[in-house]
Amino acid sequence: MSKKNKYKPKKTEELEKSELEPEISIHDDPYWKVSSLHLDMQRLGRSMIKFEHFVDEFPEWVEPLLGGIPTWYCVLGVHRGALKEEIEEAYSKKSRFSYFTSFLIEEAYNVLTDEYLQKKYDELLSLFEQYSKCMSASDKKELIDNHNENLKCNKEFTRMSEIQPKYMKFLEIQLLGAPGLYEIIGSGKDATIEEIRRKCENGSELFRKIDTILGDPKKRDDYDFMMYFVGKYGSRQDHEQRNRKQKKWEKIDRKSFEQIILMSLDLEDTMKEQRRMNEIINANQDWMKYLPPNKETFFSIIGIDRSSLTGDKKEIEKLLREKYRPLEKTPLVNLAYSVLKNESQRADYMWVFDKGHIFTAMKFIVSEEEEEVEKKGVFGKLKKGKGKQKKSPKKSPPPQITFEDLERIFDKLRKEMNL
Repeated sequence: MSKKNKYKPKKTEELEKSELEPEISIHDDPYWKVSSLHLDMQRLGRSMIKFEHFVDEFPEWVEPLLGGIPTWYCVLGVHRGALKEEIEEAYSKKSRFSYFTSFLIEEAYNVLTDEYLQKKYDELLSLFEQYSKCMSASDKKELIDNHNENLKCNKEFTRMSEIQPKYMKFLEIQLLGAPGLYEIIGSGKDATIEEIRRKCENGSELFRKIDTILGDPKKRDDYDFMMYFVGKYGSRQDHEQRNRKQKKWEKIDRKSFEQIILMSLDLEDTMKEQRRMNEIINANQDWMKYLPPNKETFFSIIGIDRSSLTGDKKEIEKLLREKYRPLEKTPLVNLAYSVLKNESQRADYMWVFDKGHIFTAMKFIVSEEEEEVEKKGVFGKLKKGKGKQKKSPKKSPPPQITFEDLERIFDKLRKEMNL
């Protein structure tokens, strides 16, 4: 690359393209214009008459403009002259995640994919600029301020749509009250890169993973923005749920805690594990009753310790035969033995079994039972009051939560956040 930046005249094609696509970002709404001039309404003449016709014929276009809503081009994020395929792609993205309401997105799509309506809408934008000349200074300022605020919010949603796929799982557990990365490593948000690295360098695998995020300026900026976004745009119900569940994370064991957080930060590996888990469980539904958090497992049924089933294949088979031989050959004993003696099935069962502590921890986090108890009093005791205190009836234990249950919970959270 040349050290000096030399001016090169634009070719004709480049000039034509620049006329179609202004250098101003579409997210800055280059087609929304408010005049700095001030004229009496009578001096607008035919422009005012035409604008009033639009008010009557297309109020669903005029009212958003007068409220400071960006143009349909900005709503979808496409320039004038965009191909229909580009508009359809933009519409698909905005339908999934956008600052703007579904009504505005639908209207923008309907107008920009119809040649006649788009031409009429462009005429309205020109008349809108003329109409702004007769607005009072205070009304014009309010309009511009509203428009700027809408642009700011739209840009934040656009940026979040680019960040959130990488942190989808982490966002899900954040809604369930999980601590943030700074809190996990015991660092302040204003800590320097060097301070963060010192906190993480001799830590666990989770700490090293956090270092790759907070120790990288770009990733750290994305993470900080994501947390700001959740705080600003999260619903009241989101914040209430998060506050309600925060203390639960302090009560789960450290191993489960770190693995849950680590999995949420490593989306690719997590998705692989989810696929493997689904494949194993779907192919072996009869295993579910004999996996953690249930006390009865294939190991306890045969009377063998999990840690003894590692090492030489022949030694493992010999040990299993010795444990199986004196047992009554019930269907359950036969099922446990057939799974554990088969090397492939044993590996799958042990892999799922070893994830059991994560299921137990997540079952505790997502359950509402303890939260209901805490509303009545600490550790399930009723708050003091007048009269006799009635004993609360014993509650049956909540059903086992499976991997598919967690996925349904997370799917619900994703829909609520439009992720």
